[in-house]
Amino acid sequence: MRTIPFCILTLLTSVSFAQNINQSAVDTMTKDVAIAVFGKISQEKGQLKAQTIYTQLLSCSDGCDPQNIIRTVGSWDQVGAKMQELSELKNTATFIAMSPEDANVAIRKQLATFYSRYKADNNYGKPLNSAVQAQILAKIDQMLPPAVAPEPSPAVSESSTVSEAVPGNDIDPASFQISKLEREVKEREDKQLWMMIISGLVGLLVGAGAIYLLLYRAAQAELQALLDENNRLRNSLESFRRANSGNNVNSVRVDYRQKADAYDAIVKELDTDKPLVVIRQLKQQGSSVLPKSTPVARAPESFVEPVATPDPVQMQEPAPFVQTPSPIPAPARPRSEVFYFPPPDPNGQFDMAQKSSSLSPESAYRFSVSAEASDRESPSVASFRFEAEPGRVARFLTYRNYMIEPACESENSYTTTHTRITMRRDGTAMLENGVWRVKTKALIRYE
Repeated sequence: MRTIPFCILTLLTSVSFAQNINQSAVDTMTKDVAIAVFGKISQEKGQLKAQTIYTQLLSCSDGCDPQNIIRTVGSWDQVGAKMQELSELKNTATFIAMSPEDANVAIRKQLATFYSRYKADNNYGKPLNSAVQAQILAKIDQMLPPAVAPEPSPAVSESSTVSEAVPGNDIDPASFQISKLEREVKEREDKQLWMMIISGLVGLLVGAGAIYLLLYRAAQAELQALLDENNRLRNSLESFRRANSGNNVNSVRVDYRQKADAYDAIVKELDTDKPLVVIRQLKQQGSSVLPKSTPVARAPESFVEPVATPDPVQMQEPAPFVQTPSPIPAPARPRSEVFYFPPPDPNGQFDMAQKSSSLSPESAYRFSVSAEASDRESPSVASFRFEAEPGRVARFLTYRNYMIEPACESENSYTTTHTRITMRRDGTAMLENGVWRVKTKALIRYE
């Protein structure tokens, strides 16, 4: 009975020992990969922190965690993130419970996958060559002995045949397995890429067909509406023509013709091209001639009324045309005062020394003081809006926390896809102690 608890304790100890061995092997692999990567980076000029990390990695034991060293020294968090990705295997319960043989196979696959993913990067592809990977896998084999492979039969073994056929062939099995895994990963990636391309083409064709159908229906509906409107107008014109008979049109034409003939007769009688001027002059002369007194005849005398000979009509020259003076235009209303400022400080104050009357590369806000406020001795209220050169908007978006947010509020959140700013509402600023300060922030939208 006493042997049962002892056996259970021994079994638990062996399981715990296997778990620690598997995790230590992953830490050893991660450390050796980090040493190879930082060994290349530290050779470059000015990489002092990379040299410090490389020195500490060489001095630490096999069980140390390289991520703690990278995080402590700093400046190489991207490499630390990739080392975290490489060592994720040790945090899985399945890997911890594996036997040493299975853990050895899993570590080899993890290293091959990591190399195939980042071999295009010079910081990982060159340092992790076949020789370095063979050294790392040799250490893993010492910690986790691999399973003994059965002797291959002559008919099935291809590697032995190749070795016998080609003298001096010394292909490393680990390198062969890595290259095989690389080919599989590359084929899988190529297949996924082609599937994405084909799916994109099919989607484009379907979308183009749908857009064409919608445009065709819209054009057909618009054409039908134009035809209906044309028919309606034609019917209205025919109805109007039927309502107005031809006799009325002829009578109007005759009336115009009679008036034209009368005008021609007046022009011919007065012998002038300006009959209206002559008629006005005749009227003025007739009103200016006073009537003569008629003598009273006595009874036995007969009176013969003298006939007054009319004065000859003198043609006066037409009165000169006097051009009436054009009305004096009303004075233009004074325009609003406009000036520009760079972004304010975090407290919303604008630097008066950088005020400019025109848009400059550093300008970000356009101020406008109304005409009524400009007439006063000290205008203290102005409206402002975001306005900058198109080539400088990207810079303002990058540093929006310091250049946009102190004076503007946004309707939506900013993302990297946004490239411009649209105004929704102008802001207001107050002139306090000779400095313009934001009173009400402007409302913008990222697009």
